[in-house]
Amino acid sequence: MRLLLTGFEPFGGETVNPSGEIAKTLAADPPAGVELTTMVLPVHFRSVAEGILPALGSHDAWLGLGEAGKRAHLSVERVGINVFVDSSLPIDQREELTIREGGPDAYFARLPLHEVASSMREAGAPSAVSNTAGTYCCNESIYTVQHHLAETGGDMPSGFIHVPYLPEQVADKPVGTPSMALETQVLGVRAAIEVLRDQVAARTSELVRA
Repeated sequence: MRLLLTGFEPFGGETVNPSGEIAKTLAADPPAGVELTTMVLPVHFRSVAEGILPALGSHDAWLGLGEAGKRAHLSVERVGINVFVDSSLPIDQREELTIREGGPDAYFARLPLHEVASSMREAGAPSAVSNTAGTYCCNESIYTVQHHLAETGGDMPSGFIHVPYLPEQVADKPVGTPSMALETQVLGVRAAIEVLRDQVAARTSELVRA
């Protein structure tokens, strides 16, 4: 399977983004049977369209990763909505934008959500299905990729996982702010990739039999 795995650069005053660190770690040691391309994107509007879409056509699947600092679990996102709000701005300066003019209100991810979450838990990484990806760049990536696939007739397995802070990120944050070790996050994402690998292999077998 040829997988495009994307993460994001640090943002919001952080010096590290776990999503980018996971991508870098797995690039050096990908799961068996996976030809892995990784990409670490800047955190700004349209970075997905500029970065991910040109590379999609040469891959069998896409998995996006992004930081969700207040979450304690790896979160397998169900849906992306056609709304972008720059949460890095003060609340009174935030403007609600449409990601794709004339596009549907939302798109579902093309992942076996509960199977992915279950596999990540079995690997030792606390995980759950999430019904909200927010309205920032992570949500934009889900919506943009699924809109592109819908417009081009593509049907590749594709979706997004939000990841918690790393322990070193919460040292100066309020007591109780959740975090998860990079090693644990990598175990979880590796398990998710293996589910995608098997999904692609099953589809390929069906096509051969047909």
